[in-house]
Amino acid sequence: MAEKLVPVVCPWCSVGCRFYAVSVNGYIRRIEFDYDHPKIPNRGKLCPKGVASYQFINSPQRLKKPLRRVGEKGEGKFEEISWEEAYRIIAEKIKEIKETYGPEAIAFLGSEKITLEENYLVHKLSKAIGTNHLDFPGRYCQYSNSPARTVVFGSAAATNPFEDIEKAELIVVWGHNPAETAPVMFGQYIEKALDNGAEMVVIDPRSTRGHKYASLHLKPYPGTDLAIALAMLNVVIDEEIYDKEFVQERTAGFEGLKESVKDYTPEWAEKISGVPAEDIRKVARLIASKRTAFLVNEGMNQHVNGLNTAIAIANLIAITGNIGKEGVWSGVFPGAQCGFCSAMTGIAPDKLPTGKPVTDEAGRAELERLWGFPIPDWVGLDLTSMIREMGNRIRMMYIVGGNIAKSAPNSGWVREQLRKLDFLVVHDIFLTETAMYADIVLPAAAWFEKTGTAISAERRVQRTYKAAESPGEAKPDWLILVELARELGLGEFFKYSHPDEILREINSVIPVFKGATPEYLAEHLEGCFFPCSEPGEGTRVLFKNGFKTADGKAQLQPVSWREPPEMPNGEYPFWLTNFRLVGHWHTLTMTEESPSLQKRWPEEYVMINPKDARALGIRSGDLVKVSTRRGSVLVRAEVTEHVREGVIAMPWHWQVNFLTLEETHEKTKMAELKAVAAKVERVEE
Repeated sequence: MAEKLVPVVCPWCSVGCRFYAVSVNGYIRRIEFDYDHPKIPNRGKLCPKGVASYQFINSPQRLKKPLRRVGEKGEGKFEEISWEEAYRIIAEKIKEIKETYGPEAIAFLGSEKITLEENYLVHKLSKAIGTNHLDFPGRYCQYSNSPARTVVFGSAAATNPFEDIEKAELIVVWGHNPAETAPVMFGQYIEKALDNGAEMVVIDPRSTRGHKYASLHLKPYPGTDLAIALAMLNVVIDEEIYDKEFVQERTAGFEGLKESVKDYTPEWAEKISGVPAEDIRKVARLIASKRTAFLVNEGMNQHVNGLNTAIAIANLIAITGNIGKEGVWSGVFPGAQCGFCSAMTGIAPDKLPTGKPVTDEAGRAELERLWGFPIPDWVGLDLTSMIREMGNRIRMMYIVGGNIAKSAPNSGWVREQLRKLDFLVVHDIFLTETAMYADIVLPAAAWFEKTGTAISAERRVQRTYKAAESPGEAKPDWLILVELARELGLGEFFKYSHPDEILREINSVIPVFKGATPEYLAEHLEGCFFPCSEPGEGTRVLFKNGFKTADGKAQLQPVSWREPPEMPNGEYPFWLTNFRLVGHWHTLTMTEESPSLQKRWPEEYVMINPKDARALGIRSGDLVKVSTRRGSVLVRAEVTEHVREGVIAMPWHWQVNFLTLEETHEKTKMAELKAVAAKVERVEE
């Protein structure tokens, strides 16, 4: 058979890279770089994960038939059953739990690994069943930055396309490592900005792959970024170097902000963060004097005090006027290609897919008219609260493409909680750590085996197309949800036979996607930027003429210091943080099944500063035990100057979440994933 070039969006990070899958008779032979579409964000380039992107779909470990658990939860003992039996069992259990405990005993998880259409159906099915217990694992990604930017600017999304990064005069990389986690974006935009004369500042407790390009590298202790952000606000306001015209015309609340940060001097911040006061001043002055792109990510977000930090940074962006124009960049940078596909379909316990609150009577009424069934009006539980309530308020969970047994903090506790569920359903492509606790496991089609829509970090909406056949009886997640809805007697509300039909419904339900039609996206592989009210390029730059707030002004918020919930002490003297590797993604579900990636990045390790290592008698390659109050893991030591004294760091893809803390912020429900107290001990072999 002849080769077919199928246009595909890369399944990994949220840069939105495109390439061609070379498909022959339902199998992918190789990939080819796309140089035909100069407007696509990667401009024909790919990173190591992109080059190896399809390898995992050919793994012999792929799930091929529905499975029913026959052993104890967590043992991994299953038997194959038919799809008909699987649907019957799930439907009967949903009806039983609804009759016994009510629909509020059932919880759903969407995923940043599935398409826009599939997340939309997860949301719709949860509402049709009658529950608002709805969330996705991305809760632990951007749920500090997203609500912070929403309260200040009225919207969390990225302000500008990536190409505007090239025009920046200063690039601030804060708690982000784009040279490793988004290398194509780093090479195509950040490096070009540096070539154009831009300056770069890195704020991170580790020396990342990109720090060598920086003129300044601030190394705060994990969890103390807030002190630096507060001190920068103090400097900009105290020295009166803020954009006075912008503050006067386009912001509200400046006097309250000024009062809230008056005591947070750089000297105060130095005592908390370990960053020299003069370096804090230098960076604050640079931000105030240059057109600045802010690249902020999980290193800042994944803290209980992350909301305060994100608000402080949003305030800083606003008072320096680095928003609403070309040559700046800031926004939410999801760690996954489809993080926006979850967020923008309202996968949250308090949202409708339209973006309105579930408590909004008019919003519910409009959606009920469109969908044809009643929608519950109560606020559901977030992911961490769901886990806490397993076996109590939550009796059943339905998880699509999520691996919370490994991705959620304090993994040992999460796994014990999963045992308490009356019933667990998991869709996935492999038997993940979470699927091991499921009563029914449904084999899903992988990314390359279905057509759907992806949304990148620059708000670019693109279509990706089916290039391979699924193994065995695996089905796309959207089709599984449609067929289950029919078994539940809800088929009249789920009359879809192709993702195009789902996207057309999204066009009519979610206003920001009205113009992102299947037809337009098929004809324009570069996609469009949401909001797109009609077919066309969409909105490239946000906030040019005002913010999405009641008065159109940025709402500056008073900010106060909040220390991390767990601090080092005599027993646990180190700060433990974690990071991502260029060759792996999330919980290894796919990259560990990609031979070329697994060969280059085979195992985890812990980074430790040479001075700390000498004091403990540890050398590179030694087996060590890393412990926190939650547990211990064994890893090899890497003694390196790339981590500051008093800090240890591990890649998060393997076991680090056995050590992290599930305590959450009272509003955002963000957990403490990046700053916990730990100790390290050498282990005799």
